[in-house]
Amino acid sequence: MKALILAAGLGSRLAPLTNTKPKSLVPVNGIPIIIKQIENLRENGITDISIISGYKSEILETEVHAGYLDINIIKNTDYDKTNNMYSAYLGKEAVCDDDFLMMNADVFFDSSVIKGLLSFSHTDAIVVDIGRYMEESMKVVEKKGKIVEISKNILPDKALGCSIDVYKFSKRSGMKFFDKCYEYIEIKKELNKWSEVALNDILEDTDFHSCPLTGRWFEIDNLDDLSHAEKLFTD
Repeated sequence: MKALILAAGLGSRLAPLTNTKPKSLVPVNGIPIIIKQIENLRENGITDISIISGYKSEILETEVHAGYLDINIIKNTDYDKTNNMYSAYLGKEAVCDDDFLMMNADVFFDSSVIKGLLSFSHTDAIVVDIGRYMEESMKVVEKKGKIVEISKNILPDKALGCSIDVYKFSKRSGMKFFDKCYEYIEIKKELNKWSEVALNDILEDTDFHSCPLTGRWFEIDNLDDLSHAEKLFTD
């Protein structure tokens, strides 16, 4: 099992904190978001980790390699005009030969989230905060025990809950995902799409299931989010 962390974004809504560092290095109670994710993975036996960097990539690389020299960092030099589907596509060669986890580097969560996902019986899964609905989050729709849709635009009466942006791909589904990314990026030249657009497109031909959330999580997009996350993760 490998891991791919998408960490190329600008994080402009977290200014002034992101004036001098990338969003993924913003600390929650002293622990940078991406360092928490790395520790979560390593605590659960995943050490083959690749990060897609972008904004202030040199600072991210210095910080990560100070503690984890073996982590592979891939630069998205077009971070300012692409979205995270493009970043995911850049990570294809690093993870496509194995099952892998993929996550966005702006979510602070407990190590138990990874433990629960790895022990979940299905090989393709999305960690879902079941019963929760937030406008800014990706929501999922499930029918007959299988995820059939993921989007930010799903209405409350259809949504099972919110994705926390942590995904488990089998090798087979990973290749289908990257093939769909290739279609958007290389053929359609649509570089500014969410990775979930490609994921949504492959749901009919794959078997993704909702892995119930085990633990706490918070997506950090702005300073209010950061304040809420620090209160949530006080222990």
